[in-house]
Amino acid sequence: MLACFYLLLCVLTGFCIVELLFKNFGALTKSTFFGNKINLSSLYLRLPAYFSVGVLLLTWILYILCCIFRKTSNPVGTANAIVMSMAAVFVVIGIFLIVKRRGNVLKGEAAKISTGEIVMITMICLLVFFLMFKTLGMIDGKLKIGLSVFSDFSTHLSMMRSFSKGMNFPTEYTFFGGEDVKYHFMFQFLCGNLEFLGLRLDQALNIPSILSMIFSYFMLFALAVKLSGRKSVGYFALLFYTFRSSNSLFEYILELPKGEVWNRLKETTEFIGSTENENWGLWNLNVYCNQRHFSFSLTIMLLVLVLVLPAFFEGCGRLAESLKRLKAEKEGTKQKPGINYIKFFISESLINKSGWKIKDYKTAIFTGLLLGASGFFNGAVLIGTVIVLFFVAAGSDRRLEYVIVAGIAGVLSLIQSKVFISSQLFQPQYYYGFLSNPKNFFGSVDYVWKLMGLLPVVLLIQFLLSKGTAKYLMACFSMPIIFAFTVSLTPDISVNHKYVMMAIMLLDIFAAIFVVGIFKNKDIWFSIVGVILCLCMTLTGFFELYIVGKKNADERAMLYPYSDEIMEWIWDNTDSSSLFLSANYYLMYSGYGNSVILSGRKMYSGWDYFSWSAGYDVGARNMVVQDVYSCDDRDKLYKLIENTDIDYIVVDRVNRGADTYDLNEKTIASAYERVFTTGSGIDRFSIYDVSKKVSGDIDLDSMDIYEEPRALEWEDLYPGDYDYDYDFEDDYDYDDEYEYVDDYPVEYVDEYPAEYDLENDYERK
Repeated sequence: MLACFYLLLCVLTGFCIVELLFKNFGALTKSTFFGNKINLSSLYLRLPAYFSVGVLLLTWILYILCCIFRKTSNPVGTANAIVMSMAAVFVVIGIFLIVKRRGNVLKGEAAKISTGEIVMITMICLLVFFLMFKTLGMIDGKLKIGLSVFSDFSTHLSMMRSFSKGMNFPTEYTFFGGEDVKYHFMFQFLCGNLEFLGLRLDQALNIPSILSMIFSYFMLFALAVKLSGRKSVGYFALLFYTFRSSNSLFEYILELPKGEVWNRLKETTEFIGSTENENWGLWNLNVYCNQRHFSFSLTIMLLVLVLVLPAFFEGCGRLAESLKRLKAEKEGTKQKPGINYIKFFISESLINKSGWKIKDYKTAIFTGLLLGASGFFNGAVLIGTVIVLFFVAAGSDRRLEYVIVAGIAGVLSLIQSKVFISSQLFQPQYYYGFLSNPKNFFGSVDYVWKLMGLLPVVLLIQFLLSKGTAKYLMACFSMPIIFAFTVSLTPDISVNHKYVMMAIMLLDIFAAIFVVGIFKNKDIWFSIVGVILCLCMTLTGFFELYIVGKKNADERAMLYPYSDEIMEWIWDNTDSSSLFLSANYYLMYSGYGNSVILSGRKMYSGWDYFSWSAGYDVGARNMVVQDVYSCDDRDKLYKLIENTDIDYIVVDRVNRGADTYDLNEKTIASAYERVFTTGSGIDRFSIYDVSKKVSGDIDLDSMDIYEEPRALEWEDLYPGDYDYDYDFEDDYDYDDEYEYVDDYPVEYVDEYPAEYDLENDYERK
């Protein structure tokens, strides 16, 4: 299959580039950053590097060629033919040169993997496969999307389909068509291309997601071992990364009625937590199911750190030797024994030639290209990585190499931003407190305690126990958290959670070092303390994995057509650049709007939250939407449409139930030709082509235009999905127990977790 061949070419291309550029790349896993020998297989480093480098290079070349050939009949097919042909030739030549010069560079590397590591890798693979296929798959020919991810998948799948079933070049955001694309979309382009090459939609997203997450685990393990010299630290780092430390489970248990704790824990299907938006699954493994591009970029971040940290430890080692020599010199003189460390650092590092000289151009340029190319795969990870590197560079030797890295990454990011974004990408502003409440120092401390549990305590103790180099590195790894709590780049501060998560990922290494130190003590009491500590730091994460599985059970999954008559008509009869005016859609429980989203065509105004959080002006477009759908004069409607780029107007039951306007479909029908329709009555779904104006009068009565004198209720819109016969007011008292959203108790699921789902603040059987 061509899609699998493309992925294989990505890995082999990465193999050739890495092995041709770096003869000693595998040697990076032979010793720690301090120079101590370790017996770690280079596959933990090599495989993620091959995959990441190959995907970045080939996918970017493919995208650029698609843009060049965008005016041809099949730009994606033409671009793939060129890229795969060139890559195949490059791979054959590259492998020949590598084998001729160095033989089998991977020989013996698999044999270095111990039995314990095989168990670890097996568990990682089982976990990742479970997460990805549990949240996305196929059931009886329908696309199955898990209940914890279906909302965000609205944009992910829509963008994928805009490439696989359309030619979204130059690229626009499908939920706000007609403007630029502010959202990082290259991972969706990769997956869309895999569907174009023959993979089923779910497989096209699942396979690269699985590879990305597995390789992020490999890289974290390699980094942990290189920092500590112990594989046991790597095991615990992966454990803490997977099952987050938090007080959420303990707080939840304390709130449950006595005698019902176990049953309630078994029955609950909602994410727990007392901090804002924690019920979204904002901090647990659900993030990696929801934001599939996150793991891929984390892999790149970890690879970059492995490549640049040798300069940091080289600088620390040189300063340590200089300090030792200075102290020895003072012992034989009458000088004061005290040392001014600030003056020492300035003289020996900041203004010292060794602190700035370039030793390795090749690695610096390679790292800069790697980091810069990842910007539109996940911009948050790029920013977080740059923040960490800035502070690491301050304490390193060879700072000019960091300047090269930052310069190349910055230039590439700027080019991408200028090409894809017509307006300002970010609007940075000071915003203290992140999601804490109140937004002051004590509120932030309380928030961190609730969110992270014992992890900050463990890290503080480890910080106090560590030597200067480790202390400084811990501070560097913490900087994305400081950034998340003080700066906002987008209208939605919640998106800063990615900076916190990537910082915690790195800091988990030092938490693992602390725990391993406890178990190194042979006293039984230390072992007991270590076990209790590990349980306290992982139980919430284990429980949340259980919730991810239960929330995304097949019987509760959202099912959508893989293709249907609406999608087929759209693909066959509309242009890839066509812009659809529709209701404020996201992937719903039912309705024809799902077909519009999954067609991959651009919507004038999709679901507000997605566009608003990305920085688009949704207010102005919503006014146009209201004016068009409620217009009662044909000539006025003509003028409204002429001031937009709208090509088609969609009318369906969601428009008929809108609460911001009263639909007047007769005006639309009298103005434009209805080119597609299906269903009848309230279920009538129609598409009107604004390029085909109606001349004269038409018989509107023959068109089965449904009119309702009142705004429809949700039970009218979704009669098969919702049941409102329950008299909540008579049977239940919500004043003390429940939090209300739009008059519906969002915590009602705690009372009846097996029967009700209030994902959208409505009951669903």
